[in-house]
Amino acid sequence: MAESLSTLRRLADIITQGVETMERVYGTAGMGLPELDHPFQREDPAEALREDPDIAGAVKNIMAAASQLMATVGDPVSMAINSAFAFHVPSCLRAASEINVVEILREGDPKGVRARDIAAPSGNDPDLVERILRLLATHHIFREVSPGVFANNRISSTLDKGKETATLFESREDRLDGTSGVAALVESAAENTFRASAFLADTLLHPTRGKLPCNLAFRTDEPWFKYMQRPENTYVRKRFAVAMKGTAATDSPEIILQGFRWGELPGGSIVVDVGGGIGHASMTIAQKHPTLRIVNQDLGPAVEQSRILFAAHDFFTPQPVKDAAVFLMRYVIHDWSNAQAISILTHLREAVTSTTKLVLLEKIVPSVAGDDLHHAIPGAARAQAAPPLLPNWGVASASTYMYDMTMHDLVGGVERTVNGFIEILKESGWKLAQIHHCPPSPLSHIVAIPV
Repeated sequence: MAESLSTLRRLADIITQGVETMERVYGTAGMGLPELDHPFQREDPAEALREDPDIAGAVKNIMAAASQLMATVGDPVSMAINSAFAFHVPSCLRAASEINVVEILREGDPKGVRARDIAAPSGNDPDLVERILRLLATHHIFREVSPGVFANNRISSTLDKGKETATLFESREDRLDGTSGVAALVESAAENTFRASAFLADTLLHPTRGKLPCNLAFRTDEPWFKYMQRPENTYVRKRFAVAMKGTAATDSPEIILQGFRWGELPGGSIVVDVGGGIGHASMTIAQKHPTLRIVNQDLGPAVEQSRILFAAHDFFTPQPVKDAAVFLMRYVIHDWSNAQAISILTHLREAVTSTTKLVLLEKIVPSVAGDDLHHAIPGAARAQAAPPLLPNWGVASASTYMYDMTMHDLVGGVERTVNGFIEILKESGWKLAQIHHCPPSPLSHIVAIPV
């Protein structure tokens, strides 16, 4: 009993210390902490201050301690049952985004809009809309300012598509075009990933020759990416493409410049961005290091633009560039199983020079129990939370594990541990040489050399 009370006090002390750190940093900067009840303003200097290492560390500690405190003091049966019913949160979040609640509230009275007026543009039952928003407000998404009257807050406003509601209701097909991608990511995850995840247990109970949860959910034998190419899935495909932009919303565009030292490459060096999509990473590198020659490879027609050559290439086929200084892959390998990843990396290994390097930008999954293996790889070690917190900071790091299950449920991919990367690199003729972690982002630069 005394030990439990001691743990509670230590968790409470961690929260207190984190709050004091945030007050000190914001006070020194002459700013106030962004308020939960106020809409999110990306350009607010107070938001930028969250990148400060002291603030980022305090936030992780507070989130980890608060969630662990709740788990410690809460009724365990209720905690388990509430977790089982937590699927209602993404369900309601998608519903609110689909009927453009955030934008209706943004255009309405700042003091709040009645549920009947929120429901009117989509022709929905105001009582049901009120119930949906009340569940979300209970989870600090939206505010119920008085009974049946709602307003945006800092969390809900991140889903703002930046368009007028009249435009959004004109055409569902185009409503997400040109947006930040956050709403698209939320809707895509809360529909497609949500549906697939419901069949995870079925694939364990009744193994069916490699079928994934998404195959059962959507009643198809096709891989997810091929399934999206069907004509009837045009909207799903377009939304998914915009959602990929949303995945970068929590990371600075400059993160591609952290870790690996692009500036140390000789002028004229070729950097091949394999599976680089529309070239976000390539553009950032080219702007910062204009003497490098960038080749952005992905499926589709080859296009030449500025200092970047956009070239069509399927990375499951032999790599055509034979004199690259660096092969770069950002958020690619996690889409694929070990066998498929080894195939991709083997094609790159067959195209290297003796000095070519491979740079993977991926999340590295830590053990919840802490990484007790002391890897000889430079940079592999990283900070762990002090007891009584979980070594991986628990809920504060939960997104990595959620993305891991997302990769499995939809495409059979995986967010890997350090040992997981060592394995696939070794099998494809590479050696993991160095790791650069990029806190506060969960992304890391994983650098390999040919062997």
